[in-house]
Amino acid sequence: MWRSIPLSARLNLIFASLFALWLIVDAAHVVLQAGARTRAETQSAMRLTRDFVSSALARLPAPPEPEAVEALVASLQNLRHVRAGLGEPSLASSIMREANNESDAPRWFRALVNAPGEFAAVPVRLSDGRTASIVIVADPADEIDEVWAGARDHALVGAIMAVAALGVTSLLIGRAVRPLRVASATLARLEAGDYAARAESVGPPEIRNLNAKIDSLAEALGGLKRANNELAGRVFDAQDEERQAIAHELHDEFGPHLFALRANAALLAKQLRDNPAAGAAANAIEAEVEALQSQNRRILADLRPAALEELGLAEALEALVAHWRRAEPGVAVALHADPRVEAMSERASLMAYRFVQEAMTNAFRHAGATRIEVSLQFETPPPEPSLGDAGLGGLVIRVADDGRGLQGETEAGMGLAGMRDRVRLLGGEVTIGSPPGGGVAVEARFGAVGRENLPATSGMVPQKSSNH
Repeated sequence: MWRSIPLSARLNLIFASLFALWLIVDAAHVVLQAGARTRAETQSAMRLTRDFVSSALARLPAPPEPEAVEALVASLQNLRHVRAGLGEPSLASSIMREANNESDAPRWFRALVNAPGEFAAVPVRLSDGRTASIVIVADPADEIDEVWAGARDHALVGAIMAVAALGVTSLLIGRAVRPLRVASATLARLEAGDYAARAESVGPPEIRNLNAKIDSLAEALGGLKRANNELAGRVFDAQDEERQAIAHELHDEFGPHLFALRANAALLAKQLRDNPAAGAAANAIEAEVEALQSQNRRILADLRPAALEELGLAEALEALVAHWRRAEPGVAVALHADPRVEAMSERASLMAYRFVQEAMTNAFRHAGATRIEVSLQFETPPPEPSLGDAGLGGLVIRVADDGRGLQGETEAGMGLAGMRDRVRLLGGEVTIGSPPGGGVAVEARFGAVGRENLPATSGMVPQKSSNH
């Protein structure tokens, strides 16, 4: 529990504990002094009163008259810390009880002071033949009441001073730890990926030094992020170059051979009309070659979206959707593309196409959906194009289906993981979740400005070529 308490609260608790300890020690000191002082006062009052009574009785005629003794006892009531009565020695108990009832100090405080009263009985033989006792009680109640009133006022003043001091220390501690809060907020921004965050150079030298190190860390992390983005950009460019090279090989080398094989198979089938078995074999070869051509075209479409180069992003996505409609006629596919997507850079267009392609492939393969919706919309107007601007500002790419949902699995596969890296490279974030109506929605969302990683850009985009 102590670990979860903030530093400022810990320091305030420490100071509050110190103030409380000071008040307790001060109160204990007052009580100890009061006990010794009260006992001394009580004993002194008892001695003086006994001496006074003895002297007064010596001056009275022997045996004294009852009225004279009663007058002497009455005069004793005016003495400090003394109560007196005429009667049996047992009268002392009732006098003490009456004194305690009249005391303002609570019983627990009188017990802490520990100053019991003293009493003495001076026997007197009266002129009427009776023998009585002058009962003298040294009552500490007056002294204890004075100590109680002083201790109460002292505690009140001490508490007010402690609260005031605690308030001042709390304010000073708050000001002292504010730079630490700034440092903590800066670290939180760094943790969130905002490497432009910087800590204020305020506070004592130790905190300024800490903030300087945080700023150095932020600068280093920013440099590492830029280097990582540059490396990722080069990796993606290398992948695209490799895809383009493979596509060229399939199109320019493998494609003509397939065409020649199919043509020769067709010619051979015509020449073998008189031999049904051989003609059938030739026709089978022609069908197999045609199937290979179809596979070759599909692979070329995956490796190099020719429609993207020739027609633009919106038309390329229409072609992709049309392909899936033909391949999966039982699934309704809807596409909504903002016309402004055509103003995006080549790299951004390729990223958007690949993202939609991968998300739709996953939906058709795994979702068991009956409807898939693809949308590319700008939540805010895209900014004017400038150096490094990918034209992605405010863009949201969304592919949603009504399939079986995530079913507890939220991790993206390798394809979407690569798309997530491509999106992040251009300043966006990918989310995968379940809409309220069920299914899965994959989104790529870009902030106010989507920028290309210029140092990593090689200008590499699939070149235009004729369709096979």
